[in-house]
Amino acid sequence: MAKLETRDGRERAEIVKPERVDPRALGYEVIDTDTHLLPDWDRLREYMPEPYRTKLKAFPLVGSDYNPSYATNKPGTGQEVFGRAKTGADVLQSMEDTGSDIVIMVPGFLRPQSMYQKSWVSVLASAYNDYLIENVFPASPNIRAELMINQRTPEDAAREIRRVGHHPGFVSVYTEFGGNYEQIGTAQHDPIFEAALEHELIITLHAGSFWQAFTPLHQGARTWTELLGVSTMAICLADVASMIIQGVFDKYPDLRVTVKEGGFWWIPEMTLRMDDYYLNHPHDISLCERKIEAGEAFLRHLPSDYIWEHFRFSTQPMLLPKDPKHAQWLWEICRAEDMLLFSTDWPHATFDPPNWLLDAGFITDKARRKIFSENTRAWYPRLAK
Repeated sequence: MAKLETRDGRERAEIVKPERVDPRALGYEVIDTDTHLLPDWDRLREYMPEPYRTKLKAFPLVGSDYNPSYATNKPGTGQEVFGRAKTGADVLQSMEDTGSDIVIMVPGFLRPQSMYQKSWVSVLASAYNDYLIENVFPASPNIRAELMINQRTPEDAAREIRRVGHHPGFVSVYTEFGGNYEQIGTAQHDPIFEAALEHELIITLHAGSFWQAFTPLHQGARTWTELLGVSTMAICLADVASMIIQGVFDKYPDLRVTVKEGGFWWIPEMTLRMDDYYLNHPHDISLCERKIEAGEAFLRHLPSDYIWEHFRFSTQPMLLPKDPKHAQWLWEICRAEDMLLFSTDWPHATFDPPNWLLDAGFITDKARRKIFSENTRAWYPRLAK
């Protein structure tokens, strides 16, 4: 970010180019777990059956979006302020620019789960996955990706996972946490979890359509800071809590979840609050669908235990307190050395190069190596050496 003075002497931020990657990062293996791919719409249409190929001439509208160009001061770019990866060659160039050895590509679409017609999401998911297989994965074995599904129709999602989940390029199943559809932890999503486990795929929770008009969080918001900066975290907490409290991990003890762009430092408050409320008010747990099915009255562990065992979190956006002492406290309380997976969020305005991990004096070299790549390799079965 470049700081420019306004007429009244105040500073304002204007994005000019990504912060240069510190050369010290070249001494580490770097796996970027959150970088975005956005193919041209006409190319995706080639992989759609009729009548979709003919009728869907442009990316379908998904609701009342707030245009990020108002906030980024870069009209016409949307969130791709640092460029756009459309092909395998583009991905390789972005890897060179960001100093990444391996990337996990995330769909760059604007909230694909929120298309008005559910069937459109299923068709788009299949087209996107086929596009990856034919046009992106062949560029390098170091390009991996998340398998797109239609989470609003779990049966379609499970079929799609079983259709292409065997391909080694996929390491995860992409889902969104958003304000206008059910949290991913509800029992209707079990077919997704079962299909993912069959193929040793991680479940990803990624920031999605949290600013849609169907959620109260949208109604009173006026700015990108509220919509992207704050609402993201609120919706993310709801989805994580739904998975834990409604017994996803009691039914699927091998399931792993990576949370992306939902924040991280809220873990101390959330774990304390979940445990306290659960210990004092646990009796409606027995009414959740999975507990009725299993004939169980309570969770098998404290809610906080599921956080440490079943979740990992991408680093972007990494927000460290200015006081190193406070940053270190947070780091230790949240077990960051073990819980974080490095990510840049390229090419979005919130892009984080690896520099912060090198500059923070309290972070050990061992922790840097874990976060840059070792944690990710240990977490994703398909990346284990």
